[in-house]
Amino acid sequence: MTVAAIVFAIMIGLMVFNVPIALCTGLAALGGILIGTDLPLMIVVQRMFTGLDSFTLIAVPLFILTGRFMAVGGITRDLINMSRVLVGFMKGGLAYINIVASMLFAGITGSAASDSASIGAILIPAMEEKGYDKDFSVAVTATSSTIGVMIPPSIPMVVYGVAANASIGKLFLGGIIPGILVGLVLIAVSAVITKKKGYPRDKKIAWSEGIIIILKGIPALLTIVIILGGIISGWFTPTEAAGIAAMYSFLLGTFYYRELKLTEIPKLVGEIAITTGQVTLMIATASALAWLFAQQNVPAAIGGFLTGLTTNTFLLLLIINLWLLFVGTWLDLSPAVIIFTPILLPIAVALGVDPVHFGVIMTVNLAIGLFTPPVGVCLFICCGIAKCSITSVVKAFIPFFLAMVAVLLLITYVPQLVMFLPNLMMP
Repeated sequence: MTVAAIVFAIMIGLMVFNVPIALCTGLAALGGILIGTDLPLMIVVQRMFTGLDSFTLIAVPLFILTGRFMAVGGITRDLINMSRVLVGFMKGGLAYINIVASMLFAGITGSAASDSASIGAILIPAMEEKGYDKDFSVAVTATSSTIGVMIPPSIPMVVYGVAANASIGKLFLGGIIPGILVGLVLIAVSAVITKKKGYPRDKKIAWSEGIIIILKGIPALLTIVIILGGIISGWFTPTEAAGIAAMYSFLLGTFYYRELKLTEIPKLVGEIAITTGQVTLMIATASALAWLFAQQNVPAAIGGFLTGLTTNTFLLLLIINLWLLFVGTWLDLSPAVIIFTPILLPIAVALGVDPVHFGVIMTVNLAIGLFTPPVGVCLFICCGIAKCSITSVVKAFIPFFLAMVAVLLLITYVPQLVMFLPNLMMP
């Protein structure tokens, strides 16, 4: 455990100085090996390569590319218009539109950050213009965008599937009901706040116009059918599904919506290359750190410590959730999954928790960290769009945070909410 203490000390010290997460984990692994072991430093490079040596991880840049094609191709606007038809007529309609659009967008991109940027850029200014408080607009957008990593496809679930050697198809199916539940509780919280603040309705859309809008948006929603249908039926792997989704979104944006121009492709590919480089570097350095923990028997030590505290399954799962909630506030989602899956999954399995169930618990839990300071990516994006400070909006996040924690506890202790669809469709 001495090595673990050294590693965490290095990581926290670097984070205080705002060093990027990928460098924090990589330098922590180097420091742990240099100070606490006799292993050669070259082992870090080897473990970084091994961590990325997976065909399945190719799905990550392909899902990111799919989301960019959808956003640039005008599909985000159509999903927002579909949401207007479904919930815009209610009082506080723009808040509900925001949440429903995030649920629809989640079925295409698999990334919370993409959701925040694409939907936030349109709806945060629109909500402010209609008289919604800025902190409420930011809170709704940032919290609802986390649904992007719950409803399939989900980039963190792909990363977890690789780390845990779990079925990605089952993980995708397992995330559907929790993602919908999160959307519903966020709508419920928004309804209470709307009633208190007296936020207005959005403009009413005629039935004839609404039907046209929904029909126009259906081809975009077919993306999730292609991804899930292909994986469940066994026609193609998750990586192949991501490639087909990217091609489909390219054709949709180019020929159906006619807003994606061929001249924009080089710029888009460059953006995706930068984003992919950032994500894969985080995965690589986190893989090296996870290997170091395993080599030093940290998972067994932590498992022994926790079971020494209590053997009560309810309490152990609560402790794991509290730890992951804490981790999510300072560590990005993908490296957190890589580092803590080998540590916590054996404990969960020993408690009788299915690896797929635990993967969804971990994803939902760490997703909450995407809008909590100091490292909340969605929080930073939305505050940047709204041109406000983080401290000015934190209070507005509290009811949404509590609602999402309630869903987290519900799916933790009622496993059928996660496992029903995987057991039904991929027994």
